[in-house]
Amino acid sequence: MMAQAIESAGRPPHSHGCHSTALGCQLLLTQRCLTSLMIRHHLIQAFVGLFTLLFVMGALGLLFEAELHVAASWVVSQMGFSGMALTLLLTDTLVTPFPPDILLAVIANSAMSAQWPLYVGLLGLISVCAGMIGFGIGRWLGHFQWAQALFNRLTEEQRGFIQRYGFWAVVMGAITPLPYSVTCWSAGALGIRWVVVLSASLLFRIPRFYLFYGLLAHAGRLLSAA
Repeated sequence: MMAQAIESAGRPPHSHGCHSTALGCQLLLTQRCLTSLMIRHHLIQAFVGLFTLLFVMGALGLLFEAELHVAASWVVSQMGFSGMALTLLLTDTLVTPFPPDILLAVIANSAMSAQWPLYVGLLGLISVCAGMIGFGIGRWLGHFQWAQALFNRLTEEQRGFIQRYGFWAVVMGAITPLPYSVTCWSAGALGIRWVVVLSASLLFRIPRFYLFYGLLAHAGRLLSAA
C-alpha cells in the first residue's frame, strides 16, 4: 500500500489528462484515415465506371455508328426533348439504376447535337431540380422510424462522411457515376442543409453534364485514334 501511494504521488498531476488527449488524437487520426480510404475507394469505383462507360460507348460508336444514329433519332421522334426531360426528372428524383449519360448519348447521336449546349444545360438544370426534390423526400422520410432504419443501413463510415463532409459528399454524387439521387436522399435524411446541397449541385452537377457529353460525343474518335 505504501509503495502504491508513493507511486501515485510520484505521477505527474496531468498524466490521466495526457493519456485521454493522446487517445482522442489517435481516434481522430483513425477516423480521418478511414474517411480518406473511403473517399479513395469511391473515387476509384467512380473513375473505373466512367472509363468503362466511355470505352463501351466508344466501341459501340465505332462498330454500330449507323445503328446508334437510327436508335437515337427514334428515341427523339418518340419522346421528344420533353419526354427525355421527364425521364431524367423521375430517374434522378427516385433511386433508380438509370444513368443520365444515356440521354446525353441520344443527344450526341441525333439531330439535337446541333444545339447540344442548350439541351445539355437544360438536362443539367433538371437533374439539379430532381436532386433537390429527392433531398426534400429524404428530409421528410427522416421523421419516420422505418425510414430511419432504412437509412441506417448505410455504414457508419458513409454516414460519418456525409455528415462531416456534406458539401463534398454531394459533389462526389454530382460529378461521378455514383447515384446522385441516393446522395441527395441521404443528405436530406441526415440533416444536411439545403443550401449546401443546392450549391454543390449547381456548381458541379451541370458542368458534369457538359463534361460527360463531350467525352461521350468524342469517345469513338478517341478510340479510333488510339
